[in-house]
Amino acid sequence: MAGIITLTSDFGDRDGFVAQMKGVILGISPDAVLIDTTHSIEPFSSLDAALVVNGFFRYFPVGSIHLVVVDPGVGSNRRGIVVRSSGHYFVGPDNGVFSLIYSSGGPVRVRKIDNPGLIVPKPHPTFHGRDVFAPVAAHLSKGTDFSEIGPIISDPERIYLPRVIKLEHGIEGKVIHIDRFGNLSVNIGADMLERPIDEINLGSLKIKKLSRTFSDVPDHEPLALINSFELLEIAINKRSAADSLGVGIGARVKVTWKDENIED
Repeated sequence: MAGIITLTSDFGDRDGFVAQMKGVILGISPDAVLIDTTHSIEPFSSLDAALVVNGFFRYFPVGSIHLVVVDPGVGSNRRGIVVRSSGHYFVGPDNGVFSLIYSSGGPVRVRKIDNPGLIVPKPHPTFHGRDVFAPVAAHLSKGTDFSEIGPIISDPERIYLPRVIKLEHGIEGKVIHIDRFGNLSVNIGADMLERPIDEINLGSLKIKKLSRTFSDVPDHEPLALINSFELLEIAINKRSAADSLGVGIGARVKVTWKDENIED
């Protein structure tokens, strides 16, 4: 029996692009189990895709195939690739969408898609999701060996999260993701927040501590917590923090430490 193929894209649900990819997959591998993760990735954002894919893949069974199509460079000289890591396969464009997979732990192998027998003849230059990546994912689900994809490459494209800046009495990061509730993920990991916190600042907003859940504060009140990505998150309970605060991707967030030499 064919395995699981997840589908992630910025295609939305209006134009039937996802259905075309599914049709190609099922024509090759009719027993494949197709799982839509999201088709609402921020258009053209490799970073948004990288964060989302890294957040969900480990909850699927080993052997799952993750098809990711956020591909503003489609038809150019950017490569198509398949990544093998942690027992999973990732299929998509070589534009950084798998950057966080490369550093997720364990050995990583990347192959360039270079086997014409695994793709649609004469692929359309603007729809490699349907004509290149979907058929490759389908063939993998039917048992095609990873070695048949094409040559190993050692220089896949990477995108990097903004650097967290060390301050004299704290650290400064940036908002890197906004979910559908308007919650703001910051590039400050939980492991960076092990010291006692004095204050978290986003613009004029000041938060004095980390909460455990949204309901730790009253409705419509701001809070900060560690989210399921294991990142610092700024939120407003039952409201959009992005809209209420008027901030977006790249907004600066500063965390200052308590002076541990001063007793409360």
